[in-house]
Amino acid sequence: MTKRRGPDDGAVHAIVPLKVIKKSKTRLASLTPQDRAKLTVAMLRNVLVALRKSRRISNVTVVSADKTASRIARHHGANFLWEGRRPGLNRALRLAIGKLKHRRAKAAMIVHADLPLLTAQDINEFLTRSQGFEIAMVPCKNGTGTNALLLRPPGAIPPAFGIESYKMHLSLAKKRRFRWKVLRIRGIQFDIDDPRDLGKFMRYHAHSEGFRFLKARQRT
Repeated sequence: MTKRRGPDDGAVHAIVPLKVIKKSKTRLASLTPQDRAKLTVAMLRNVLVALRKSRRISNVTVVSADKTASRIARHHGANFLWEGRRPGLNRALRLAIGKLKHRRAKAAMIVHADLPLLTAQDINEFLTRSQGFEIAMVPCKNGTGTNALLLRPPGAIPPAFGIESYKMHLSLAKKRRFRWKVLRIRGIQFDIDDPRDLGKFMRYHAHSEGFRFLKARQRT
């Protein structure tokens, strides 16, 4: 849609929701539970490094029911928010967004923790191309989910992650008559959800230090 003059495009606070590490990526049955946990942590670290390197991100909060993630978050200069004993993705995000409202933050970027190709350049591109829009999003690679969601202000629309979340977020933006934009950026779109994703990543991308255990596993 046509870009119009929009809200303040200043600093953005990033929110990274994270499932309990030991229970994540259960669809990757070819990996041992230990390797699934290693993969989850490696992807989280990659996302946090990319966010830290982006000059457009002012602060980062990891929200999770897994308290062991607090050490990882703080090691990368991020805040940690425990979501409580009743875990749930959208509930956790509402909790994190509520904290930002109290701080009078102007913008929030929700980005998933399972993006192994994400770079600071991807984040900067997303924020640059979404200037002037109140809602911006990047769908996942198959176009059903939402891998990144930008909200100006943070409570512009409620988080609606889950099945067909891309359509849900787009519908909410239109219903509330916000300026919105959909972007397709490979480093944000590529996530690892099933064995095919894992196989593709292992063939072409699992060369960085954080993911070398996957390559070593291929040789065993």
